[in-house]
Amino acid sequence: MQQHHDPGAQVAGQQGLQRSPQWPMVAGEHLQLEPVCRACGSTDNLQVHHVLPFHFCILLGRPELELDQRNLITLCEGANNHHLLLGHLDDWQSYNQEVRLDVAGPFYGMAGASIRANPAWQTEEKKRPPAWAQMSDAAKAAFRLLMDTLYPLEGATV
Repeated sequence: MQQHHDPGAQVAGQQGLQRSPQWPMVAGEHLQLEPVCRACGSTDNLQVHHVLPFHFCILLGRPELELDQRNLITLCEGANNHHLLLGHLDDWQSYNQEVRLDVAGPFYGMAGASIRANPAWQTEEKKRPPAWAQMSDAAKAAFRLLMDTLYPLEGATV
């Protein structure tokens, strides 16, 4: 079951942005396709997480990525809080572009406390990307390139 609070919407709200009215439907469809936490297999306290934050996508001219299933992954909150730890590198203002690799590999099945104690995660956490407000223009351009590489527009070449 998905929780009612929405940290992504709260962070986006700081930029004056709101979720698409279609978001609840898309999130529900995603949970039908991926009904367990990809980090531990839990079916409790699920959140649909954007691999690349939807507000970054909107601010950089790709608002459709908020609703694009390729940019979504299911993570749990609660005891393990894989949403915060692996999806946001323990900071709601940040993101983890390697979340798919992390949940499939080194951190799969680990409890939150074990992840925090893991030296590999501690190294990754220290390299977390900055919040939007702290990003330089060069970092925003690099993010746009990453976004277009991961999720090309139909008919576009990167």
